[in-house]
Amino acid sequence: MHFLASIAILLFAGFAVFAVVRDQISIRENMQKYDELVSKTNEVNEDNEQINAYLEDPEKRKEYIENQARNKLDYANPDETIYYVIPAGQQPQTSEDNSTASE
Repeated sequence: MHFLASIAILLFAGFAVFAVVRDQISIRENMQKYDELVSKTNEVNEDNEQINAYLEDPEKRKEYIENQARNKLDYANPDETIYYVIPAGQQPQTSEDNSTASE
């Protein structure tokens, strides 16, 4: 009887150690995910602050809108010509390729 009680205690202790180790691994993984999310949130907050600073000043707002149109939408002023340099051996991207690449 004493032998069975010892085995039961060892099994319980083994299960408890396994559960604690499993939980610690899970906590570590979740902390890494949390740290990544906090980092991304901080980046977004910094971007928002910068955008708000642009939007508060009418001159900066115009500059911001123009930069976004140029950089993200490939717009140009009517008197401008845009040239794209394509490295040798690469196929040119179409506007459809650009829209799916940014998604």
